[in-house]
Amino acid sequence: MIRSRRAFLGLLAGAPMVLSTGRGWAAGGRAYGEVTRARPVRLPADHAAHPDFAIEWWYFTGFLELSDGGRRTFEVTFFRNRPEPGPWEDNPSAFTPRQVISAHAALADPATEDFRHWRRLARVGVDGGRAEAGRLSVGIRDWRLEEGPEDVWRLRLGGDPGPWDMRLRPTGEAVLQGPAGVSAKNASGSVASYYYTYPAMAVEGTLPVDGEAQEVEGTAWFDHEWTSTFLPEGTAGWDWVGLRFDDGGGLMAYRFRDSEGRTAYAAGTRIRPDRSVAHLGPQEVRWRPLREWTSPDTGHTYPVAWEIRAGELTLRVEPLFDHQEMRGTGPYNPTYWEGAMRISGDRQGEGFLEMTRLGAEGAG
Repeated sequence: MIRSRRAFLGLLAGAPMVLSTGRGWAAGGRAYGEVTRARPVRLPADHAAHPDFAIEWWYFTGFLELSDGGRRTFEVTFFRNRPEPGPWEDNPSAFTPRQVISAHAALADPATEDFRHWRRLARVGVDGGRAEAGRLSVGIRDWRLEEGPEDVWRLRLGGDPGPWDMRLRPTGEAVLQGPAGVSAKNASGSVASYYYTYPAMAVEGTLPVDGEAQEVEGTAWFDHEWTSTFLPEGTAGWDWVGLRFDDGGGLMAYRFRDSEGRTAYAAGTRIRPDRSVAHLGPQEVRWRPLREWTSPDTGHTYPVAWEIRAGELTLRVEPLFDHQEMRGTGPYNPTYWEGAMRISGDRQGEGFLEMTRLGAEGAG
């Protein structure tokens, strides 16, 4: 999905990034990788990193039950960024930022409305960043995501939020977000990404609760997306949801906003309980804000409750609580809203919403 991750990654290395060309591009050196349906998503090989492409992320959101009966929601994303190609990439210095890895994590207690988040940033190699092209292995020092035996993934975080230690297992086939896993981001398809989802990974492991490791189990939504183009021209903000329904189906939907807050482009994927899909075009996805919330910390305003029409479905999406803002400190650490939601209307369920603040591109 095109969302705050685009702004975040585009700023990481302080280098200009491709915004709206449909082709691999370079000022010199090896060109960026190109998204094309002639080369569809291939699993499981594509779980690994794609270092020729400009940007990429591995993204989890989930709902967890604690062994003592409590509940938590969590978010973890690893990002890989390749700055603009050029002769500088041939510099043999270990400090040359050929690939930059960043990550964020958040943990929330809906009962108390406690929301905490953490971030990291590193170059591949010298700073402890990693993103392997031959297998799923990405991370920064003691924050790691790795694929293990029998299709069980291991997500571990140390340091400030840790120790987190979770095992995740795909349930069912991956959902390709667009034909062949190519997700168009504008009407012409000149802006696109490779994109697939596991909407209901099984999760078990341990999380720190009041200073003690506690067993957890639950379900997570996983997105993997990579591209060399990421924002259609004229984009001033965006909104995205990944929703799971109680009947086993789900929905991924997004929209881009122009400078007036109007929808510039919208699309999505309806996931049926049997994992068959219907790809939804701009005329089939409608977003209508129902309520706004202004952060007491940053003063940013976000539409936190929505009516979303997706095909024949009309859904109401509301936050478990309002204060789920990922607060940043500057252009390398952007501020945006990303939080757990409840679903009502034609379907019941839960999921996550991500959006930039009104009138901004998410770098706030």
